[in-house]
Amino acid sequence: MNEKLLANIRFYFAQSVFNGNCHFKAVNRLEKKEKIISNVVCTISAMTIISLILQIVGFEGNCQLIIRIATYLGLFSTAGSLIYDRFCKSEKIQQIFLHKLCAEKYKALRDEYMGLIEEAMSDSIPEEQIRIKRDSFQKRYSSIGENAPNTDTSDYELTQIGLGISKNDKEEFTWSDSEIDKFLPKQLRIS
Repeated sequence: MNEKLLANIRFYFAQSVFNGNCHFKAVNRLEKKEKIISNVVCTISAMTIISLILQIVGFEGNCQLIIRIATYLGLFSTAGSLIYDRFCKSEKIQQIFLHKLCAEKYKALRDEYMGLIEEAMSDSIPEEQIRIKRDSFQKRYSSIGENAPNTDTSDYELTQIGLGISKNDKEEFTWSDSEIDKFLPKQLRIS
């Protein structure tokens, strides 16, 4: 078993685990924002309905001031609701989709790396085939990252906590053997 080759494979396995989880955290963050946006739109819609009720009350009471105020309130709240919902919602939905797509791609790659770790540890295939697979996986890993939407620091920190690897100094990881081993079944651990 080539330990340096195995270490390289384990590193990218850990990166795939971490990045996939980070994108899942981004999905959760964006879905929460989407829910807030939906609540704002519902509030604005409620204001529109209230303005309609005020217009009816103004017509029955023959009060032109109430009718004018309610008309403008309804007009602005309806326009605001439509514009806000149209432009904010489509952008968030697209971002959620892209993060989910990247997370699933990282998850699939993670599983393939796990199989490659098993092959490397058991010497079941020649080292050259392991290198070819590793190089192919690294190209896919890079491709996913090149096309991935950005995550933010909260996604990163929540991923660290979720994976049980959070640090107080907020350093980026170089992945110790024990950290990588947390993501692997016992039979594939080395520490």
